[in-house]
Amino acid sequence: MERIMENIFVIIFCHLIGDHVLQLDHIAHTKGKSWYHLLVHCFLYCVPFYACYGYNWKLCVLLASHIIVDALKARYAKINYATDQILHYVIGFALYAL
Repeated sequence: MERIMENIFVIIFCHLIGDHVLQLDHIAHTKGKSWYHLLVHCFLYCVPFYACYGYNWKLCVLLASHIIVDALKARYAKINYATDQILHYVIGFALYAL
């Protein structure tokens, strides 16, 4: 149980750093118009996860899912911010907390 709680804390930390701290304002405003900016953001999002967990198949799934979820929000306006954040946390927990 202690290991799960530690992983949950690390996942929250990684998500906050990757999705907010490492995202420049310019990228945040243009990732819906530019695939390049969207991909830059998604790769930067994965950096904290890579630093904490290393490279493995989970990181690839995390990257792919972040591209899809952020495209649904920023590019196609199919989901809102809350749904975007919930999906990122659910995917992160499913990949790394269990």
